[in-house]
Amino acid sequence: MSSADNSIFSPARYVATRAPIEDAAPLPPDVYFSQEWYDREIETIFRKRWLVATREEEIPNPGDYVRLDIVGEPLLIVRDDEGQIRALSASCRHRGSELMTGHGNCRKIVCPYHAWTYSLEGKLLGTPSMKDAREFDKSDHNLPSVRAETWGGFVFINLDPDAVSLMESLGGLVDRLASYRLEEMKVTKKWENRFNANWKIWVENSREGYHVPTVHRGSLDTFYPGAVRTAFQAGGEPMVYAINSSDIENGLYVPRNHTLPFVDGLSTQDNASTHFIIHYPHLLLNVPPDRITFHQYFPEGPEWTRIVSWCCFPQSTIDLPEFETEVEEKYYPSMEVFLAEDKGVCEIVHRGIGGQLAKLSRYSPTEERTVHEFSNYVLDHVLGPANSH
Repeated sequence: MSSADNSIFSPARYVATRAPIEDAAPLPPDVYFSQEWYDREIETIFRKRWLVATREEEIPNPGDYVRLDIVGEPLLIVRDDEGQIRALSASCRHRGSELMTGHGNCRKIVCPYHAWTYSLEGKLLGTPSMKDAREFDKSDHNLPSVRAETWGGFVFINLDPDAVSLMESLGGLVDRLASYRLEEMKVTKKWENRFNANWKIWVENSREGYHVPTVHRGSLDTFYPGAVRTAFQAGGEPMVYAINSSDIENGLYVPRNHTLPFVDGLSTQDNASTHFIIHYPHLLLNVPPDRITFHQYFPEGPEWTRIVSWCCFPQSTIDLPEFETEVEEKYYPSMEVFLAEDKGVCEIVHRGIGGQLAKLSRYSPTEERTVHEFSNYVLDHVLGPANSH
């Protein structure tokens, strides 16, 4: 066998994963630990796709900002004086100091190291003690920026200047979710967790309901009895899976803990459904009739993933006198239980596949079709489409 055949990037290693689901096997364990493979994933997937940075209501006023690290890039998401949202590099053009921390409001962006100063648009304004620098033109040293676009109240960024527009990337999701008026919802709770597991393990777990009766038997499976598992078994539109109460044969129901009002103006179908939406590579959006919850997963090396989870409700619901009691007693505890259960199972999978004896078997054609689709999505980006080899 040639050295090329031994390479982690050799297409021959992935023939079993490329096979039809009835014959397919999972990805080899080493792609969950290899730094070289991880670096290729970041370059070919995360730096090429639209990623959710924050919600618009987190930076409602000119000068509002939030500092984020997204796949190794320190970024400053800021609303400028004209109300436009910008995504700027948070690395000072002088000697690279981090600009700003956390979130807040500012009139100008001032480096904490040597006080170089930038406008909210990233234009370099002030450079103390630089008057003797030969042929130094401040206009050549503005902060780099990346694309920032919004939809549904979400602020997306893209590190690839040549990527398709956000709306083209979202495709049919825009029309599908229009009646929910996501842009009018407000963040009411946010959680951050760090998992000792490769990011793909979290996505794979999010893409199947096979584990629900075991891992979530006292939580999620009691709210949607049998439904999540059936939803992910179903075929249909990529990325979108719905739990629908009208599908009695498959045992699909609206969650039993829904006690707050539904969004006004939804169709009969949407009033009886919960949509599970995966926008690759890092957004999981759950849309029941009364709110939205969503999860961002940010890889932090091959063995760590940061999960940011949000809960949003319509303002009319937030204004109800019973709102705080309802969410604190029924909604938020459920989310915290789900997150803890998924964190635990993702970490035991990561530990389990780390040994040299770990050998993965086969996918379930009925339960893991969507996991198989995701594995091939990764291969298509890291190696190129199967038919190109």
